[in-house]
Amino acid sequence: MALFDLNDPVSPLPSQLVLDTSLLLACRAGDDNPHTEAVQRFISRLGQEIAAFHMIAWLLTPVLQECYHIILSNNLRRSWEALPIQGRLPNWLVAYKKDPKLLAAGFEDIKEFDNILAAIPVTPVQPDDLLSSSGMDSLDERIRHFITRYFLLPQDALILAEAEHLGVTAVATLDSDWHRVAEFDI
Repeated sequence: MALFDLNDPVSPLPSQLVLDTSLLLACRAGDDNPHTEAVQRFISRLGQEIAAFHMIAWLLTPVLQECYHIILSNNLRRSWEALPIQGRLPNWLVAYKKDPKLLAAGFEDIKEFDNILAAIPVTPVQPDDLLSSSGMDSLDERIRHFITRYFLLPQDALILAEAEHLGVTAVATLDSDWHRVAEFDI
């Protein structure tokens, strides 16, 4: 399939698109991704197309989970670093396990992120949306396929497998690992 540049305002948009973690996280205010401005322009264009009912931007559950994980773990890291060095536990994960309420430091960031998703707007994928037809390989088989064929990490392979089960062949990402995937428009 093809590789498209998000910076190109005339690059064709598919009727359905899966949004990846890297792209969505770059939508946050103050994100340090070097492509943030291009992402903002792309998301604006995407929102207009969605509002005009020309396309759907799908939000897969593993993408949402990964975004939440990154947002919360970054907040936990900052909370841990703010603790006095004397008596500080060895790392943010140990601190969280001892005091799970440290997670609350990220709740506002999760809420802000949810508002970004609603403003795009994305369509969350529900489990019933991924029911495979009788001729389609199972998700676990497709995950292994994407891992072994394109040398992807499991989370990225799961996203592709779910997109495929959804019938979507286009993914918007900033992750260069996806450039190896020949079965999707990236």
